[in-house]
Amino acid sequence: MTDPAFTLDGFHVEFATLAATLADDRARGYPRMIEAGEIGAAEARHRLFVMRAIAEIWRAATEVATPNRKLAAVTRDQCLEELAHILSGIEQRLRRRPADRTLLHRLELLRAMRWWHAQYPERAHALNLAFMVRHDALQRQGEAGGARDAA
Repeated sequence: MTDPAFTLDGFHVEFATLAATLADDRARGYPRMIEAGEIGAAEARHRLFVMRAIAEIWRAATEVATPNRKLAAVTRDQCLEELAHILSGIEQRLRRRPADRTLLHRLELLRAMRWWHAQYPERAHALNLAFMVRHDALQRQGEAGGARDAA
């Protein structure tokens, strides 16, 4: 299997923007879903915590900053599980609206984000991933620049 789009040329700031949007959407939507009995309060709290941690990882990578240590308790598996859940939801919506460009773009971004999360070890996932992603992205950009300069 080939690497997803948006992983071949390094880190994308769009990851941080999308993750923050998804966290905000959940913070606004979960209370209504809890009240309607669509999700339990404990599950909503957990999933919101994980999504906020994902958003914090990508914010920190974008800003080359240290992630908020309160979110350091998130594990790689929790991030991968939440991203898989989101991907599944987008894929379901795409079955109804296959030409929706916004959903298609989100799908590609989320596949790339999940790919990045899967690349790094479990230990201190939130704290390390932001720095490792940024480092890898800068290296890839340097390699791409060197290849262009040589041409």
